[in-house]
Amino acid sequence: MVFSDAIIDTKKKVNLLGDTAVGKTSLILRFVKSVFGEEYLKTIGTNVYTKEVSITGANVKLIINDIMGEKAYRAVQKGAFMGSTGAIAVVDVTRKETLDGLIDDWLPRYWELADRSNPIILAVNKDDLPDKEINLEILEDYSEYFCDVFFTSAKVGDNVEECFKTLAEEVAPNLQIRIQDIEDIIHSKTISNNKELIDALLAYASELGDMPYEKREEILVESGIDKFLLDQKDEVALEIFGDVGDEEAVRFGKLLMYWYQENEDEYSASAVQRLLDKFEEESG
Repeated sequence: MVFSDAIIDTKKKVNLLGDTAVGKTSLILRFVKSVFGEEYLKTIGTNVYTKEVSITGANVKLIINDIMGEKAYRAVQKGAFMGSTGAIAVVDVTRKETLDGLIDDWLPRYWELADRSNPIILAVNKDDLPDKEINLEILEDYSEYFCDVFFTSAKVGDNVEECFKTLAEEVAPNLQIRIQDIEDIIHSKTISNNKELIDALLAYASELGDMPYEKREEILVESGIDKFLLDQKDEVALEIFGDVGDEEAVRFGKLLMYWYQENEDEYSASAVQRLLDKFEEESG
């Protein structure tokens, strides 16, 4: 990957895809914290990890979304996929069905919400185990889906660093996928009532700010907004938001801002403050 001589600092939202117990969380913890636990680490909701990777001419901060593997939790997975710039697809080398599940289920759902051109790297995990059911010969039939393949072991660390670094190299030149850019919201969108404010805040927290899905839900509840009604159709949502008072909407924004400040994301905290300022100005 070729960059200019200047050092580029960028952050990219990425995902790990794959069935339950393939080792997604173990790979992340090996990469981010250089640790491994023998016990099965079950992800509840979405966990977000960050690590900066230095590649030629660039420092890439990976915002790694680790999501629960159960297929029933589609809403959680949806929030994690939106705004993604690339992914590591993880399979268990001892279970061929995890590769089938990846092709038949995970990748189609990922591509529904993320750009079809996003790089996908395959991590064939648990390569330290015997009784392998996946090898290079089998993977020849799946080469169209992946830009690279690594046989990894979270337990001993084989190829884990290389896998994530390759992902950083692949996503570094790509623009972050943004449904609503913050400057577009601030300069060209009207935020004159509480519905428009909540829409703008949710757009930011979902697409641009690095906030886990379950944290957004927690803040909604703490703000006095019924999170279970937010997945309704637009006309229903309009009625729901109409019942939310200005106080709840502003509280939601302030709690978002406090969370970003606590997590040392001053850009996001400033962006949320600007949305609140725009609402105060335009709502009268």
